[in-house]
Amino acid sequence: MIAFNKTIAYTKTWKHTLWIALLVGAILPLLLITLEPFDTSNSFSYKHLRLAGYAICIVLPILVVHPFENYVYKRQVKRWFVLNEFLYILVTLFLIFVCCFFYHFYVVSGASTLNTSYIWGFIGTFGLPFTPIIVPLWLYLRSKYGVIEVPLQDKKNVIVEKSITIQGESKSETLTILESDFIYAQSQQNYVEVFYLTKDEVQQKMLRSTLSNIIKQLPNAWQVHRSYLVNLDYLTAVEGNARKRFMKISHIEESIPISQKYYAALSKRLSDSSQDLQY
Repeated sequence: MIAFNKTIAYTKTWKHTLWIALLVGAILPLLLITLEPFDTSNSFSYKHLRLAGYAICIVLPILVVHPFENYVYKRQVKRWFVLNEFLYILVTLFLIFVCCFFYHFYVVSGASTLNTSYIWGFIGTFGLPFTPIIVPLWLYLRSKYGVIEVPLQDKKNVIVEKSITIQGESKSETLTILESDFIYAQSQQNYVEVFYLTKDEVQQKMLRSTLSNIIKQLPNAWQVHRSYLVNLDYLTAVEGNARKRFMKISHIEESIPISQKYYAALSKRLSDSSQDLQY
């Protein structure tokens, strides 16, 4: 059974949306020109140019709908669910069919009279056969260029600031900070580099230790890779696809890799957090 309330990646930027629209839009004219289905082998003036125009019928609806999906995304506190994706594809696909319908009768067939009652027949005959080809590619690209954003913790609402001391292998190697100021830790052979915040500036300290030892001292931090431990309060986005995933953290320019073995638990945590944030 499909979990419609599951949080998924969302493509929010115009750059990626335009790129997806162009790639998906190129598929239909390419199929019409190369395979010549539906008796498009008939000769007519500017044949390839007219068939190429079907790309506009895909690109335009995707771009027109994007501001509305961005509005919904922001209203949902930067969350996007399976149900949102399902409705988005359904609505945009219908607009694509309608656009192709008018383009076909006015530009390709050159008909002088237009009966809009034919639209359902056009969708069934010409639109639906291409759906199993276009939609999977469309969904893949949206997932590939999409991100899962996580709202940052509002530290002004934190009543108690807990101080912690991170201990290295040597008793002289210690780091005392507020638990909320810990950003992430990265293991490097026999050392662990700890990144933390002091007065809005990122500091770092190298401790002779193992990541497993640091994990015991930071129970609220999450391991996302064999070499990385992070504070999810600083997580801003999850990017990538099933093969490679990365996370973005505020105050840090570098992306942090996410291992497949840790992603399932992280994904559940993000999904549960999103449910807690609903209006």
